[in-house]
Amino acid sequence: MDAKRLIVTLVFAIILIGFFIWIVGVSVDDAARKNRIWREQAQKVTDASDYVNSLPFDIMYYGEDLKGPESFEVRHIYGFDQENLIGPADVKPHEGHVIIINDLKGDLKLSSENWKDLFNLMMYDGYEIVYLGHEHLKQVQEAGFFFDVYPETTNSVIFWNYGKCRHIGFADDPKVLPEVIRESLTPEQITVYSMVMQFQNENYLTLIPEEGESAS
Repeated sequence: MDAKRLIVTLVFAIILIGFFIWIVGVSVDDAARKNRIWREQAQKVTDASDYVNSLPFDIMYYGEDLKGPESFEVRHIYGFDQENLIGPADVKPHEGHVIIINDLKGDLKLSSENWKDLFNLMMYDGYEIVYLGHEHLKQVQEAGFFFDVYPETTNSVIFWNYGKCRHIGFADDPKVLPEVIRESLTPEQITVYSMVMQFQNENYLTLIPEEGESAS
């Protein structure tokens, strides 16, 4: 009887060990699969950043820290004077300019004069203007950017082509981001990442000839 019990115990132990090894193998394979999927989805964001970085635009942001993809090249400015706009000597060669006003937390202080300055940069110097946030949308309207009715949930708007083109809510849809990436981001980051993806997906960053100048 002892020998039979020993054999049964050994068989049971072998089965248990085999089952444990199988579970571990499945878990490792599943983790590897998830890691591969995450890398593939993350690469889509990196590709979008690389595409935007390759364009001849000097992209600046004003306001809160812009928590975008690490590969996204953007510089922080602290005013709208020429010193800030021209930037340091190592600013990459560019033909166009983008200013992102980052106010996703809703506590950015900007005066009506600041918005007029931004409006003039858009109208007379061809700057593209992006506003991320909601609190200043009324001031944006009052400065002359647009007069549209906008949804209460609007958190982004972009103006280009000397203000002739605009897209209200252009970065508000998180579905432009891969799901596995969305799950790892804060709400503010989702809007910034969505903006970068939309820069790639849509023709927002396009050099527009000045009036009277023919396109080459």
